[in-house]
Amino acid sequence: MEPSQRTGAQYVVESLRKAGVKYIFGIPGHGNVSIFDAARDLAPDINVVQVKHEQWGGHMADGYFRANRKIPAAVTTSVGPGATNLATAFATAYVDSSAFIAITGQIQTYLFGMGIFQEIERQHWVDYWNSMDHLVKGSWQVTTDRQLPKVMVDAVRTAISGRPGPVLIDLPMDIQVDKVALELPDFSLHMAAGRVRPDPESVGRAADLLLSAQRPVILIGGGVVMSGATKELVDLAEYLGAPVVCSFRGDSKGGFPEDHELYAFHPGNVGTAVSNEITKGADVILAVGTTFSDETTSSYVPGVTFSIPPTKLIHLDIDAREIGKNYPTTVGIVADARAGLQDLLSAVMSRAEKKRYHDSPWFGRLKELRTTWAEDLRKLRSDVPMGIPNLVAIMRERLPKDAIITLSAGLPQEIFSQQWVAYRPGTFISSGGFSTMGFALPAAIGAKLALPKTSVAAVEGDGSFMMNSVELSTAVQLQMPLVVVLLNNRGWVSIRDLQIRSFKNRLIGTEFRMADGSEYSIDFEKLTKAYGAEYIRAADPESFRKALDEALAMHVPVVVEAVVERAFPKSGTKSFGFWDIPSPYG
Repeated sequence: MEPSQRTGAQYVVESLRKAGVKYIFGIPGHGNVSIFDAARDLAPDINVVQVKHEQWGGHMADGYFRANRKIPAAVTTSVGPGATNLATAFATAYVDSSAFIAITGQIQTYLFGMGIFQEIERQHWVDYWNSMDHLVKGSWQVTTDRQLPKVMVDAVRTAISGRPGPVLIDLPMDIQVDKVALELPDFSLHMAAGRVRPDPESVGRAADLLLSAQRPVILIGGGVVMSGATKELVDLAEYLGAPVVCSFRGDSKGGFPEDHELYAFHPGNVGTAVSNEITKGADVILAVGTTFSDETTSSYVPGVTFSIPPTKLIHLDIDAREIGKNYPTTVGIVADARAGLQDLLSAVMSRAEKKRYHDSPWFGRLKELRTTWAEDLRKLRSDVPMGIPNLVAIMRERLPKDAIITLSAGLPQEIFSQQWVAYRPGTFISSGGFSTMGFALPAAIGAKLALPKTSVAAVEGDGSFMMNSVELSTAVQLQMPLVVVLLNNRGWVSIRDLQIRSFKNRLIGTEFRMADGSEYSIDFEKLTKAYGAEYIRAADPESFRKALDEALAMHVPVVVEAVVERAFPKSGTKSFGFWDIPSPYG
C-alpha cells in the first residue's frame, strides 16, 4: 500500500507526534507558518504554545525535558532573527545536558546564495545551521524531501540517547510545502535500547578501592538524576558509609535526598564548610555523572575543595571525554549512572559486609560539620530577616516536598544551590552550567506543562525578571497555576557585590539608578497586572509566608514580590571556597 501524500511540514510534525512529542513552542513567521499549519490538524495530540520570544520558547522546551527526563518538546522559529534568538537556549540546554528539538525555517533551496530577505550569504550560503553547530548536539539542513525520514530519526535519537542535548533541523520553505509520499518512521526500530553497562574489570578495581577507603566520598552530578539512579546511589552510600555531595551544575540537587544523614551539601565557591572540608579530606572520591566545573572545584586550587591527588578518584560517566578531563583518574568507568552504580553496588556487596558507619570517625566528623553549618545558617537567617537565605528557609517550609523550583543566574541561583533542601530528583532546575539570566520563568512554564499536578515556582531576581516578564502573558493564556517568586534587590546585585569585593568598591552599571543618581524602581504590580497575572507584595518574613500560601491556593499565575536586603554583605551569603575572577586590583 502506497504511503499517504502529505506536505514536508506535515511529515515533520506527524513524525514528532509518533516520537511522543506533545508540545511545540514557537512564534509563527513566513519561514515556518507551514509547520504551524500542519500542527493545527494534530491537536490535541500536538499542542502549540504561542511564546513571545524564541529564546524563552527554547527555555520552556528545556524545562519540559528536565522535568520529565524522557520525552523532549519541540521549538519552531521562522528564518533569520527568530532562529538566531535560539542561540542562548541551545547553549543553556547543551551545557546542562538537556534536550529539545528545534525546527527552524529557512529560505527556499532554489534561492540559496541570492541574498534574499533574511539570508546571510556573503561568506557561505544559508549557513545558519553550521553557525549553531557549536551549541547543539546535532544539526541537519534538509535540502531534499527524501532526507526527511533519516533526519527525523537521527534528530530524535541524538537528542535523547546517551548524554542528551538539543538538536537543530533547518527546514527550507519549499521542502515544507512539497508533497511527499514517505512512510512515517517507526522510532522504536531506531532507538538504542537498554543502558550502557560498565567494564566489569574496572568495576572490580573501583569496588576494591572504595572498600579500602577510610574517608570515602561520593560526588554526584546531573547524570544521577538523568538516569534515575537515586535508589542505587542511596544504597551504595549507606553500604559504604560514604558522605554524598552534589555539583553546582546539571540539576544534581535531589539526586541524593538532602534530608539524609549522609548528605554533605555541595562543594566549591559558594559551597559549605561541610562539603569543602569533607571533599578535601577524602582519601577516595567516587564521582558519578559530573564534569568537575570551576564552581564545584573552587577553580581547581589544590586543597580548597579537592586534593586530587593524593585523593584517589573514581570517575563514572556516560561521556568518556569527561573522564580524566580536569583531574587525574585512578579508575575511569564509562557507563550510564544507574547501570554503573548497580554493578558497583553488587561488586561491593560480594566483597565485604555492610559498614557500620555510625560509629566511624568519618561519620562523626560529618556530624560535627553539619551541626556547625546548621548554626551558621541559623545565624545568617536571624541576622538578616529579609535576606535571601531566610527566604529560602521560608519557601522550603511552605512549598510541598515534591514542588519544582526553577532558577536563573545571579544571587538566587547561588544561594538556593547552597541552601535549598531538595528531597527528590528533578525538583531543582537551574541554568547552572551556562548560568543564563531569564531562564527560570520560561523553564517553569515548561516544567508545569510536563507535570501539571506538581507545584512549580520560578525564582527570579528583579534584573532577570525584567528580561523575561513578557512570558507571564503566556502563563496567563495557558491559565496555568504558577508561582513566580521575585526577589527584588533593585539591581544586578551579585555583580555589584563582586565590584565591592574585587574592584575596590568601584560601582558602575550594577544598581538601577536615574541619570541624576537617584534610585530607579519598577512598579512590578502594574507590570504583572498588565499581563493579567495576580500580584502579592511581601516586605517582611511573615507577609512572605502568607503570600506564598495565598499564591499556592490561587491556581493562577501569581507574582510574589519580596523586597530583599541589598546592603553588602547582607545581600548575599557566606562563601567557603574560591572562584577565579581576574581583577586589575589584585
